[in-house]
Amino acid sequence: MIRLIRKRAAQLSLHPSRLSRPYLVILVLLLLGYPYSSSAYLCGTPHLSNPKFAIDATDVPQQLFPPGNRTAPALPAAPALPIGTERTFFAPDFRSMQQYTVSAVLRGVGSFCYVFVEEAEWNTRVTARTVQTMIRAFDATTPANPQQGIYPTLTKFFGAPPDIDENGRVILLLLNIQDARGADRYTAGFFNPADQQRGLLRNPGFRGFPIRSNEAEMLYIDTQPLNPNSERAHSVIAHEFQHLLNWRHDSREVTWVDEGCATYAAFLCGYSLQEHIAAFERMPSVSLVTWPDGNADSLPHYGAAFLWMLYLHEQYGGIGTLIEIVQNRGTSLTGISDALASRGVTQTISDIFIEWKLANYLSEYRAVRLSLTPRRWHYSYPSGAQRGQLSNFSADYIGFRDAEGLTLGFSSSSPASSAVHAIEFHNTGNIDIKEIKLSAGNAGSLVLASTATEVLLVPSLHMESINLQAHDSTYQYSATRGAHITFITAALPNPVHPRYWDIIAESAEPLVGLTPTVTLKLSDSKTERLYREAQPMYLITQDSQDNRLYRFSFLLEPEIEPKSMIYQVSLDSISVGTGSLIYLADK
Repeated sequence: MIRLIRKRAAQLSLHPSRLSRPYLVILVLLLLGYPYSSSAYLCGTPHLSNPKFAIDATDVPQQLFPPGNRTAPALPAAPALPIGTERTFFAPDFRSMQQYTVSAVLRGVGSFCYVFVEEAEWNTRVTARTVQTMIRAFDATTPANPQQGIYPTLTKFFGAPPDIDENGRVILLLLNIQDARGADRYTAGFFNPADQQRGLLRNPGFRGFPIRSNEAEMLYIDTQPLNPNSERAHSVIAHEFQHLLNWRHDSREVTWVDEGCATYAAFLCGYSLQEHIAAFERMPSVSLVTWPDGNADSLPHYGAAFLWMLYLHEQYGGIGTLIEIVQNRGTSLTGISDALASRGVTQTISDIFIEWKLANYLSEYRAVRLSLTPRRWHYSYPSGAQRGQLSNFSADYIGFRDAEGLTLGFSSSSPASSAVHAIEFHNTGNIDIKEIKLSAGNAGSLVLASTATEVLLVPSLHMESINLQAHDSTYQYSATRGAHITFITAALPNPVHPRYWDIIAESAEPLVGLTPTVTLKLSDSKTERLYREAQPMYLITQDSQDNRLYRFSFLLEPEIEPKSMIYQVSLDSISVGTGSLIYLADK
């Protein structure tokens, strides 16, 4: 049993009661920095893809843009553009799932960017002041460093972006992104990897239509309803610019790693990620390694991916580790593991994940403060057998108040890749973390200290396999006050072979992670001696999931009289039933 004593309650100021990049076809979207009022925001999921053209993330470079798919030759280096330059861009319409043309005018030139504005948005949502403020954020200043903008901040660590048009600048296209938005649903911006190719891309297309590349390093930034004059818009730019940098280093990276690095980049520039963190606080059981499809709520996943990257930064090597992850050609957990190994980290990903799940509840970060919401709180006992399910690389948080002396029982359908811990908050101010060891029977239990006032049960699943998203696990848990569970017990002779006996025990409620035992003793009128030490009983399988019947079988030697044998059934070393063989043998 792992027992880590932390005397940091005062420092934490925390109390439980307060408490791949598969672009698929052509597009990655991001919503960043909006009030979390609905789960209907479109975040990070391609909406132009057709399942017919869906591809595996590990094959993006070969399948997305195969040889012969490019219909235009390389262009000469673009000359510097003057203010007022008009250009027509190809952009996706999320309502029709086709491309359309956007007429835009160059309204600002920075050291590292061109700012084009859709003509219909000029002097309405976008003004000259908007453009200058955006250039200043990209080139010169961020909340994290008033002397350094988004571009120099991120390229300093992650390297320069690609330069397909050889103009040395990134195009920021401000436009009213055409999406199927309502009052609570819109796309804030995106990076389109198709723009890193040339000409007309015939395969894949979307809905059978070819895709035209803008042949430029460019980011699409929304103007309605996103306020382009806000710091949130600058945060979107930082995030999307990191997607462009990630694309250069590893175009095969899976979504959750790519999004985690991009969200981390916005954090590195000093922009607020409170909405993402708050969303994760409310839904901390989301899987780290999956990404929701369609209209599913993705904000908690952004929070999880960001916190994972932040934890690696703070605990495993700082910004250098994140640089290795971005530049490593491996994908998903393999790439992260390789990056950590190159930095001298010997812990496995599973071990780090276990640390991370506990650190999230204890808010063990230097840069952020967390207050996770448990999936459920228990106040009265026994709790009865409760069930739950875990996706791969996810954790649940289940709270127990008035927890002194409780016995927690736990069982899992995937013991080899499951871990379950208890975080004990004591009336002394100490915090203990204890691991519940699972037996070969997939079960385990833990008796809490008499000083434990509140406890969090934290089960997790971490199966490091090729197909990370294909795994899930079910589990059961229960909480009882000590071993105060009543039993009915009996001794039954075998009807075929009377020298065999069965000790039967029926519990008043299902046992989770707890196994009754039987101790046999020989007794005469004067003495009592041990015949067989405590042995586990076996659960009798029934059709119902509410199994409560246990059995223990043994052979009684011919020289031993049944009337001299006494059995004792115990749970957690506390006697819950006794009897003799002679009573039923004589009936």
